[in-house]
Amino acid sequence: MKEAEKRVRQERFSTQNNLLTGITLGAWLSVLWKYGRWVEWRVYWFRVLFLTLMAMLNSSLALINDLFYSKAVAKTTINDSPVFIIGNPRTGTTLLHNMLSLDKDRFSYATTLAAGFSAAFLLLEPVQHLLKGVISEKRPMDNMPLTLDAPQEDELAMNQMSGCISQYGCIPFLTHQDHFMRFLTMDSEEGVTKNEKKKYINTLLGIFEKLAYKAEGRRLLLKSPSHTAKIELLLELFPKAQFIFIHRNPYDVFKSMVHMAETTYCYSYLATPKHNDLVEYSLTLYEKTYNAYLDARHLIPQGNLIEIAFDDLQNDKIACMKNIYTTLGWAGFHDMQKSYSQYVANIKTYKRNSFPSISPKHRALVNKRWERSFEEFGYCIWV
Repeated sequence: MKEAEKRVRQERFSTQNNLLTGITLGAWLSVLWKYGRWVEWRVYWFRVLFLTLMAMLNSSLALINDLFYSKAVAKTTINDSPVFIIGNPRTGTTLLHNMLSLDKDRFSYATTLAAGFSAAFLLLEPVQHLLKGVISEKRPMDNMPLTLDAPQEDELAMNQMSGCISQYGCIPFLTHQDHFMRFLTMDSEEGVTKNEKKKYINTLLGIFEKLAYKAEGRRLLLKSPSHTAKIELLLELFPKAQFIFIHRNPYDVFKSMVHMAETTYCYSYLATPKHNDLVEYSLTLYEKTYNAYLDARHLIPQGNLIEIAFDDLQNDKIACMKNIYTTLGWAGFHDMQKSYSQYVANIKTYKRNSFPSISPKHRALVNKRWERSFEEFGYCIWV
């Protein structure tokens, strides 16, 4: 905990890894207008200044981007069969995304550049090397390589373009996470207004249209854990969508989620949370995500969903890929097997994080609040 507090102090002047670096001026001013009372101005004045300057730059670049690309993007049709990789954070969604993105004849995907500078990424692609300083060379939570052309979560773009009408809005404002957690499901029963939902859908489709322009007819391969809680909404937009859901031992997920919160979120804080805020965020996000998914997965047509375990993926990645292709009815696995095998060989020396045992207090909370996922996916509860 002391190490996490030290990191918060150290990184408050950092310009790397901020979720809002690519925000435009209109969206940024909207965030400050709505939530400025929650900002710790004396602590994060430099971050506010940095984001304001970046927002001005991003808006200028967006105007040029639209001048060159808006007409072509508007004529683009989104492939009506996107593939969504879903599951709670820290369950293996990134590994799946990285592997399946190798199938470039079939899929196109959001890169870190597209997700991080969503308003102008089409313009910036030829000069993206100039922006490499805005991200670290490795992900803070697990030391996996981080590059601007690597597959990335499209929800990051949503958070920027919508002015934090996203569950990711929790991260800058973990002290008021309840306000943004309602956007996880985009359900009116959670307090989401019609205007907020409309803006979310319009923004989402706008992001997908830009990605579809780059895809040139290929299917979009989309990975954002928050999509796990929006099955009904996604099916309304894309009835032919397919889903790959991955789950993992809940105790391992909890430890990894808290570690990610401690090592990564501080780059985006505009208000400093307490450690209990990080724990509560992890517990609530998982709880709401799984409840929403389990309540809605029956809506997915037969043949369009596969559920896999993280342990199975870890034990035999190639067999897991083959199972995905077979279950979802994709041809061409044998053509991709060499590429997948090479990727597996390249990451063979990667060492996963190891964490201390979960405390009795936190284990009791996980047992109580995540009981449904233990039962549904066959994980043992330790008392």
